[in-house]
Amino acid sequence: MKALLAFEPSHQDKERLKGMYDTLSSLAGSPSHVEVGFVATSTKSLTSDSRRLIKQELKNAQIPLADKKIHVVEFATSSNTKTVDRLLKLAKERGAKILGLFTHAREGYLRFVIGSFAETAIHRSKCSLLILNPQTQVATQIKNILFASDFSPASKTQLKTVISHCKNLKSKLTVLYHADLNYEWSLDESNPKIQAYRRGVGKMKTWIEQECQKVGVAAEVMICTELKSTGDLILQNITKKKVNLVVVGAKVGPFAALIGGSVTRQIVRGSQVPVLVLK
Repeated sequence: MKALLAFEPSHQDKERLKGMYDTLSSLAGSPSHVEVGFVATSTKSLTSDSRRLIKQELKNAQIPLADKKIHVVEFATSSNTKTVDRLLKLAKERGAKILGLFTHAREGYLRFVIGSFAETAIHRSKCSLLILNPQTQVATQIKNILFASDFSPASKTQLKTVISHCKNLKSKLTVLYHADLNYEWSLDESNPKIQAYRRGVGKMKTWIEQECQKVGVAAEVMICTELKSTGDLILQNITKKKVNLVVVGAKVGPFAALIGGSVTRQIVRGSQVPVLVLK
C-alpha cells in the first residue's frame, strides 16, 4: 500500500515529522511505500527551493527518502479548497491509499476565518487520511488501535480493514460502540424493537470477536451507554485503554460536514494520538 505525506517546509518540527513518517510506514507496510508531496501555492515558492528545504528538513528528522519520492507541485491559488483538491489529485496520481496530514487544530472564530486544511480534506478526500494535531504523541510501536464503530452493516468493511492493520502491526483492537441507553435497561422491556436492537448489537459484537479470532488479533468490544457524547467517550478511552492510534470512519461529499462529521472533527482536534480517518 502506498502512502503520501503532505509536507510544507518550515511548518513541522522534526519530532512530529518523524512520527508521521514512522506511522505511515507502519500502516503502508514499509518505509519504501511512503512518498512526500507539497503543493506550493505562492508564485514566490520556486519548485527548486521547496525541494531543497524539504530535503533538508527530512534529513534533520532522520528520514531517509530518495529524491524521486519527493513531489513538489506549483499551483498558484489563494483558495484553501482548491489547494486541498490539488493535493488529493497528487495523492491519486501517486497511487496513494493513505494521505498523511498535519493540522493546527484551530478553534473558534479564527478557524472559521482561515479554515482548516485537514478538515476540508476529510470532507473531500476519497482516500484514507492519517492526521496529527499539535498535541499528538506518537508511539514507537502501535500496540492498541481503537476503532469507533456505529455497528452499521457498512462498518463491517471498515472493520475488516482495521483488523488487517492490527494483524500486520501485531496490535490489539479495541472497538467502541456508543449504544442507545435501552441496550442496558428500558421502561418497556417487552418491546420487540428494543429486544431486536439488543440482539443486533450482540450479533455484531460476536461477529467482530470471531473475525479477530480467525486471524489471531486480540480484541475487546466495548458497548458504552454513558450519557456523554460519542467524541468524549472516544477521547476518554484513549488514555484509559492506552491507545496508540484512533480509527474513525467519515463520509465523502458536501453534506458530510453537516450530518456526519461532528464526531470525526472532535477526535481530530482533541486526540493525543494519531487519527486514521477511513474512506
